[in-house]
Amino acid sequence: MANPCDLNSESFFRNLILKNFAGDSSPYCKVDFTFSLSGTILGLTTSGMVLKTITGTEVSIPAGSTQFSIPISLRVGARYTLSISSQPETIVCLIHSGWEGVVPDGISDIRIICHSTAAKRVYGQSGSYTSNGFGLSANFLNTPYQALADGNGLFVSDFGNNRVLYYSGTDTTASLVYGQLDFSSAAVGTSTTEINRPRGLTKDKQGLYITDADNNRALFFAGTNSIATRVYGQPDFVSAAPNQGGATASNTLSTPYGMTRDANGLYIVDQGNNRVLYYNDGSLLPSRVYGQTDFLSNNTGSTATSLVSPEGVSVSPEGVYIADTGNHRVLFFAGTNTIATRVYGQPDFVSNLANNGTIGAGTLNSPKAVLAFGGDLWIVDSFNNRVLLFSGTSRIASKVFGQNGSFISATSNATATTFFQPQGISVDQDGIYIVDTDNHRVLVF
Repeated sequence: MANPCDLNSESFFRNLILKNFAGDSSPYCKVDFTFSLSGTILGLTTSGMVLKTITGTEVSIPAGSTQFSIPISLRVGARYTLSISSQPETIVCLIHSGWEGVVPDGISDIRIICHSTAAKRVYGQSGSYTSNGFGLSANFLNTPYQALADGNGLFVSDFGNNRVLYYSGTDTTASLVYGQLDFSSAAVGTSTTEINRPRGLTKDKQGLYITDADNNRALFFAGTNSIATRVYGQPDFVSAAPNQGGATASNTLSTPYGMTRDANGLYIVDQGNNRVLYYNDGSLLPSRVYGQTDFLSNNTGSTATSLVSPEGVSVSPEGVYIADTGNHRVLFFAGTNTIATRVYGQPDFVSNLANNGTIGAGTLNSPKAVLAFGGDLWIVDSFNNRVLLFSGTSRIASKVFGQNGSFISATSNATATTFFQPQGISVDQDGIYIVDTDNHRVLVF
């Protein structure tokens, strides 16, 4: 009888295809095989990067390496992960594609890109890294809040100018505007084409989502159209009262902030109601709530199930991360569970002191945004004027942006390496985009 785990047999591939078609994600074979996790590296100019596989194997990668290959023994159909357990000293490296998957798919095209910790491009300041004025044009910003890199360009929520700008490619002059008729207007309004203090951004193949914070709603714009076709949190496109002028309910919002998507739906941070809502695609009513026991409450607290003025949200294959701003922490919720299982910035689920009393690599002061990317976690630690990178599931940061390598300083300035109350972050293969809010700019690393 043929060995069902013989990779060279016709039955192996036929049975594996049938198994995947049936939605069975369990390992097909009970025998481990040796594969190699391999790929390319760009920009590794110094030593210090250590890669770690799901089996615990760690490999140090020499400076100047452009390729890597790490043997790993796993069953066919088993899940694999690759992480960076140690960062180089003067740069930061990210796994931009292939950090997790199922053996043997995708294990040979992993892509690692290393970035400088000094900015290479600036939006909103006409190319200057030391100016921090604000303005109203296609080249200036006024208190930007969030950025969204989509691989083709950059969206920025220009909060103070009541608009969202889009920059094509690496151009730092905006080519498209949402919320205004032109690049010289900053009017406030409530309609399908007007925005009042935009904050969060997210995108899917159908179009762009924007949280219209002071209109207490979220809008959807199909394709590249600047006229909204869907509204969350209000009964129509002209209403704007918090909670629709009444009590908290499943169909209301109050000052929504951050937002993100997974494969099946939309997350909106309902900051004024101390909760995060999840909407399945096709529905304007949420199916899940974080931070509250039901859709009618807006309580505050410091527990594994409560939030205080949250502002940011991000998702990974493992679960949901929420920037619990008022509690000076970030919570992780595994899968679709609404009880947090991990906390960043605090020693436990009941502590909520800023910096836990002393600033360090494991503390936070009013985190505004969070981003899960490549198996790592980024936290925009706003009142400490920095952005922290947490490798894997570690709750101690491995890299700091904005403080020239120091985890114990919180100074603010306008240079190519410093921030003044940053509030947003996005990543694509061109770089790491950090929204330096009070310097009225976006820096790219």
